[in-house]
Amino acid sequence: MELWMWLGKQFLGESLAISGFEDFKSAVKRSLFDDVEHIVAKAGQKVPPVNPEIVAKERKVIEIERVALDMDTDAMIVPCRDGFQLKLNKKLPLVRQRFACAHQIGHTYFFDINKNPPEKPYRRSTSHYWVEEGLCYEIARRILMPTSMMHEWMENANPPYIKEFKDMMLSFLVSGELLSYRIQDIGSWDVLMLIFESGGGAIMLYKVLKSGNRMGNVHVARRGLKVTDPTLHDLLSRAFKGEMVQEEGINLTIGDLRGEIASFGASYMGSYPPKVIAILTL
Repeated sequence: MELWMWLGKQFLGESLAISGFEDFKSAVKRSLFDDVEHIVAKAGQKVPPVNPEIVAKERKVIEIERVALDMDTDAMIVPCRDGFQLKLNKKLPLVRQRFACAHQIGHTYFFDINKNPPEKPYRRSTSHYWVEEGLCYEIARRILMPTSMMHEWMENANPPYIKEFKDMMLSFLVSGELLSYRIQDIGSWDVLMLIFESGGGAIMLYKVLKSGNRMGNVHVARRGLKVTDPTLHDLLSRAFKGEMVQEEGINLTIGDLRGEIASFGASYMGSYPPKVIAILTL
């Protein structure tokens, strides 16, 4: 509550007369995300890939240093005189460094930057930590994939969208999983995005993301579902080998989802363990 009230004062001003706490949080997030997209534009980032290191200057990040950090530490933000120092783990691949930088920019929103050096304006707690982390993930997505840039791609795409998905990964220089969440944020495609893992000779469901108004009541399965449908297994196996798979009007069984799939596209996303994304329209 304390964190949200402080954010509310920063982004909604003193007039916090919004009925219901959930509506209040939604209003705070809208205003926060509008500011994030504003600083991306102010930093002159008009086409992908966005350079988060340039955007960082708009949040008083005065120094970015690539250093050898512990393997479980991607990056860190350190308050200092006149702003922040940002340290990136130089051992990370470029795509992950870009995300780590954008994520740390998000953390600057949880400091009072009018103080010198910037200070946390609320007491630290486990609940505050997880709220902040969740919002920083959302902020990072909007820094690397601003709404206006995403719309230019998404409005001209056609089912099964998998070619456009791969092209967006390359253009925005982001991971497939991060892109999936951003597509879900925007919600202009009515699709299911199913991410599969391969290991131990089996293909298993890793994550289900839904986009668009039509998918709200569609239930697939929980994480860990083993793929047994022979047609689906064949399609995914081809994708794991590097093929971009596109099919229309096929019958599949994926957990509780059974029947004809209007369009199906699948492609390898990389990462470890290996992952494939399948995009389905019903």
